[in-house]
Amino acid sequence: MRRSVEDSLMALRQKVKQWSTDRSRPDIWVFVYPPEWEAVMLNRFPSFAQSCADEGWPVVLEDVGQGFLHEVQRRKGFVDRLVETEQVSQVDALHDLGVVAGRYLTRVLAAPLEPPSVCRILVNTGALSAFVSYSAITNELYGNVPSPSVLAFPGEGDDRSLNLLRLRMDTNYRVPRI
Repeated sequence: MRRSVEDSLMALRQKVKQWSTDRSRPDIWVFVYPPEWEAVMLNRFPSFAQSCADEGWPVVLEDVGQGFLHEVQRRKGFVDRLVETEQVSQVDALHDLGVVAGRYLTRVLAAPLEPPSVCRILVNTGALSAFVSYSAITNELYGNVPSPSVLAFPGEGDDRSLNLLRLRMDTNYRVPRI
């Protein structure tokens, strides 16, 4: 039986509450929900974060789509070079976007949180799904992050695999699920 939106957010809320008192071993977790919930979840995350803050467990929401856009725009000349590259090879352009996205996500996940924040929740993860491997990044950092982090993951999954937006099945996730 599938969880409801409310049940899913309650499970996430309980994990945040646990992290607020147990800071012994921060890790990366995956919060899986059906892709058709993505718009609802993106709308609900700010109020979820506010309710956690009201309880004394502030969370940081990181919109990876917006963060990546800022990352691309801050790189002088990158967009122009990317357009030129795409005219020659779309594969190379996607590769270049993937490199930038991977570095951006690694930097976000490896950054310590400012107190009193309890955890970081990465939302809008589907925005980078065409050119980044979340499993490669999370597996590389698993067990070696300074703060608890959650990938909000619109997809499907079981104990062995995750499928982001029903686009790409990945059986390499070692990170726990919420």
